[in-house]
Amino acid sequence: MAAVTELSFLLFALINNIHAAEQIIVQQERWSYTFKLPNNTNSCLISRSVGEEKLVLWNTSDLWSINSSVPEDLKQRLVSSVETSSYTILNLTHSDSGPYREECWTEGNVTHDNNITITVCSLIISFGFTVIFGETVDLSCEGAADNLDVQWLKRDSRYEQETWSRVFGDNMTSVMDNVRGRYQVVTNTSALRVSNVRNTDLTRYRCLVMYQQQCIFSNTVELILQSEIIYGSVGETAVLPCTVADSTDEQPPRWSNLLSGQELHNQTVPSVDQNYSLVFSSLMLKHSGLYSCAVPKRWQQYYLVVCPKFGPPAVELFSEGEEVTLRCRDWRKGTLQNWFIKSHRTEGRIFSVTYKSMSRVSRYNNDGTLVISNMSVGDAGEYWCVVNDLYDYQCVSTERTVLVYNKPFGI
Repeated sequence: MAAVTELSFLLFALINNIHAAEQIIVQQERWSYTFKLPNNTNSCLISRSVGEEKLVLWNTSDLWSINSSVPEDLKQRLVSSVETSSYTILNLTHSDSGPYREECWTEGNVTHDNNITITVCSLIISFGFTVIFGETVDLSCEGAADNLDVQWLKRDSRYEQETWSRVFGDNMTSVMDNVRGRYQVVTNTSALRVSNVRNTDLTRYRCLVMYQQQCIFSNTVELILQSEIIYGSVGETAVLPCTVADSTDEQPPRWSNLLSGQELHNQTVPSVDQNYSLVFSSLMLKHSGLYSCAVPKRWQQYYLVVCPKFGPPAVELFSEGEEVTLRCRDWRKGTLQNWFIKSHRTEGRIFSVTYKSMSRVSRYNNDGTLVISNMSVGDAGEYWCVVNDLYDYQCVSTERTVLVYNKPFGI
């Protein structure tokens, strides 16, 4: 019997610890924060810890006690809504930063227990950062400088509201998502380095720049999967994989064509296979569009451009170190040319040829030519020139050139 009692106590302690897990909320100075409590409770208490003292902000059984210890300047900024069980602190200041606790009881039993840490920052900015799976990226911490404490947070997907968890513990090893060793802070810049980007990394990260225990600046970086451009010709098969979906998602991914505003989950053409890939069995010109595969808090996009049937490709030889000029013969006024590459290096997939993806692109001209300098063996592949109409951006024609490395004689 004693063993059963001890086991019950341990289970209660474990459940209580889960409910009391810390949530980190970051708000800008002069903004507000609202505590939303459950409706089906007899009484609730919202308190804040100031050192060893417990400051009671709201007690729903005695909302505005005459003996309340809340400072007058804070009491003037407290607003309650009994109908919605919400309680708000207006015009936040740095002095409002700190640990808070929500506790609710029903018939004498604790039914809600929540620990919240609110951090008030002087300024918050946000921006996005596009990535591809498998690469390593550095997320900059704007405003970081010497002698300033920097803290990195990651959005916690367990909560609907924008709640954060610490990326690192005190020993600077990652404590989230079993990514130990994949997250590092760059010493000189305080940037967060994310290695081998995966599904679970596609979220928001927040850098807090602290000075004398106050947050003076915060920037949020959202990792977004880079949109991929896929070109196909009429009659071909095209498969758009949904790589952001995984077994932890509660709902299956939803496909939509963002240009037409049409959801595709009930469509037969294109169809969605068992792996949630979008499949076009026989491409038509009208299938061109911007397609999105979305699960909660993650998505990826494809620009699918369908061109008239491709003709046979031209073949050109190149040597190490030379300069190659590719020409888009169908280019003319009123059209726009785009260059793409399909090679073993890209595993047979088609990617844009840009200064970012290919450092040796010396000129990307407006006369239908592409100039690549200092050619190497890895530059071999199939290069596509796609001509689009400037008015409706429909594909007018496609030309392909296969660049083949010419091995030196005797090797």
